[in-house]
Amino acid sequence: MSRRMERVNATLKRELGLLIHEALADPRIAPLTSVTDVDTSPDLTTAKVSVSVMGTDEERSATLTALESAAGFLRHSVEDKVRMRHVPRLSFKLDTRLGKTAEMMAFMDEIAREDVMRRRAE
Repeated sequence: MSRRMERVNATLKRELGLLIHEALADPRIAPLTSVTDVDTSPDLTTAKVSVSVMGTDEERSATLTALESAAGFLRHSVEDKVRMRHVPRLSFKLDTRLGKTAEMMAFMDEIAREDVMRRRAE
């Protein structure tokens, strides 16, 4: 990936993260929603935006639906804030890495607690 694409992706990630929290008042968007990655096509026509949503499956689904509905508004808002010749069309996908990491950490904590309890019993 070129430096230019890295800068475009980083700029979109930053601006979209701010806009989601500050400009969108949709109650379907979970409070703990964050933009984790942006992957823009080389021709700058599309950008896949990965979002992490901490919450239930219903909250994740509702958040993705709300973000897809707001994609045009978000695109135009980015256009107003950032000097880019073309702002790509946005599509959103769920990033489950943070949720899986949290599950793994909880599992490791449980194993550590069981180990401590077993050592105390010996």
